[in-house]
Amino acid sequence: MKSEKKTKIVEWYSAERMHNMSKTWLSELNFIKDEQIFLEELLTDYTHKIIEAEILVRAKIVTTALLRTTRGNQLLINDLTKHEKELSLMVDGKDEIEKEEQYKEDHRTLTKTLSSFFYDYKAVKFEVFELVKRLMKTEKDEHLLNK
Repeated sequence: MKSEKKTKIVEWYSAERMHNMSKTWLSELNFIKDEQIFLEELLTDYTHKIIEAEILVRAKIVTTALLRTTRGNQLLINDLTKHEKELSLMVDGKDEIEKEEQYKEDHRTLTKTLSSFFYDYKAVKFEVFELVKRLMKTEKDEHLLNK
């Protein structure tokens, strides 16, 4: 029986590509930051309906998840801003192999972390919209019944 060696294929990104990736991520996170404010306001606007519709438990879970992603988003913005400032060591012309390898490893870690965050955030956003959609439908039904 042959034992197969698992090799980790690591793609090396140029400093320019890592910079562009970081800029894109920061742009997406800043957009999410604005979007989260909108979602919080949306939930606040429907607070009275949440209580009336007896879906308070679900609303609390969704709100908690939204707040968690808001905190996570800000932490990621901070991490990416720091990461961007450290990019200079990749282009300064000095041979600092350990620092450069650490920067690349940090970039790979950020890639995974951001991918996971974006996935989680989309799920939370979906839940907020599902909750509000349900409340809007209830509100519409009540309005039709009162005519």
